[in-house]
Amino acid sequence: MSTITRGIGAAAAVALLGLSLAACASSGEEAGSSESAAPLAAVDGGSLVYASDVQPITGGLDPYLASAFANMNATVQIYEPLLAKDADGTIIPWLAESWEQVDDLTYTFTLRDGVTFSDGSPLTVEDVIFSIESMRASAAGAANFATLGEVTALDDSTVQITTVAPDATLINVLAYRGSAIVSKAWYEAATEEERQQTAMGTGPFVLDTWTDQVSMTFTANESYWGEAPSVDTLEFDFIGDENARAAQLRQGSGTDMAWFRDPTQVSSLEEEGYTVGQNAATRSLTMYINATDGPLADVKVRQAVSKAMDRQALIDFAMGGLAEPSLVVPAGDPWGIEPDESTPNYTHDVDGAKALLAEAGETSPTIQLTYASDAAFALDVPMVEVLQQQLAEAGITLELVGKPWTEVLQSYIGGTWTDLLLVPGVYQPDPASYFSTVLTPGLPMATTVTAESPEVALYMQLRSTFDEAERAEILAQLETAVAENVNVLVAYTGPQRYEVWGDTVTGYEVDPYTYREGLAATAKTS
Repeated sequence: MSTITRGIGAAAAVALLGLSLAACASSGEEAGSSESAAPLAAVDGGSLVYASDVQPITGGLDPYLASAFANMNATVQIYEPLLAKDADGTIIPWLAESWEQVDDLTYTFTLRDGVTFSDGSPLTVEDVIFSIESMRASAAGAANFATLGEVTALDDSTVQITTVAPDATLINVLAYRGSAIVSKAWYEAATEEERQQTAMGTGPFVLDTWTDQVSMTFTANESYWGEAPSVDTLEFDFIGDENARAAQLRQGSGTDMAWFRDPTQVSSLEEEGYTVGQNAATRSLTMYINATDGPLADVKVRQAVSKAMDRQALIDFAMGGLAEPSLVVPAGDPWGIEPDESTPNYTHDVDGAKALLAEAGETSPTIQLTYASDAAFALDVPMVEVLQQQLAEAGITLELVGKPWTEVLQSYIGGTWTDLLLVPGVYQPDPASYFSTVLTPGLPMATTVTAESPEVALYMQLRSTFDEAERAEILAQLETAVAENVNVLVAYTGPQRYEVWGDTVTGYEVDPYTYREGLAATAKTS
């Protein structure tokens, strides 16, 4: 994660990662031009309104139940991790003011003085220990904390973490915005429903109201330990339809910012003078495989499906060319590796797919693909429809089953889907994390491997190797092995969202990985 930290390297985040940030100037000058219109002056306080597509879904605001992108975009305004990452990916202090790796298995963290939760209670080592243990026990965090040993307090401000094996991912995971530290007393006292519908963290905002399917309103945390938010209130309005969201922004009747998936919609707004910020290409169209039974239990059928896919055609026809070919680690992640003609089963080859099906004795298999049919996922539908046509050329019948996103997510978590399940990916804290759910034997999603699988051995090697050059070599081997065994299918990768705003706000810095952390430093101009 390249966190837009409040007061720490924020302005460099976009430039260093090569992201486009267009200027909002009626003159049409390029971003950074000395002739561009100067931004309007900030005013104190006010309400910042951001039109979004989806409200938090399953798990609500409980950081140990809520792993979906829609949930984390709300929880990161309230909860914070021990560490963070600066614009260049360097680990920096956050709730922990310092840390030390004592040896390959031991780490210590010293908590920052003066940090309180929004109710005024102090952050303690007991809160940190409880939070990390809760992450380990959660379905969403179990894979990231697979090597966790003991979490103990050395004194009133120092926490020690041990691992049962060397784990190069641990510090990255603790710097992930999803690794939230909660108040032990509050979390244990709250009911399951209360933890999902209300929240109490150390972050810059406090949840005020949540009107189901309408909006969420946050107020500035008066006891925040860092730089106070520039606005008094932050409101997320939930508008699933892209055209309706654009209309709301254009009306100028209170909506300051919005985000979109449709690049053509964004182009129109940019031409009208709105500022556009593009997030990193970390939204992979990933299809998870259930190989417990059915045609996909045979690796040759999985390989045939991959060969039958014309990924560039999917990009061209479904995304108008505005996406990138990708392996498991998305193209927009600094660790991403670009696929090429040497990538196993990646090049479009209908004859090769038919030959593999013949070898498997499955010349005309029927495979089911389940995908989210909600309005917010409408731009994914052309991809699955084009894919259906592509697989038909190889003799594969692809049955498309649209379901609400909440059902899709529950199927994924429980490993209960049939054949293929489309779950768009999000940025992960470490390159190994992208593989964790499909290469950790015993998890419901890991149906294509056993503990003896070579991909699992490479995955564990990637997790346990600290040297970055060595990690890069292992990652390349792992990507090749996964492509060979087809443990998962990736169609392409594009930006999570395009963010758009007008001249009623100033100071916003795009978070490349789409957590909207820059909202705390964003001010109104009127």
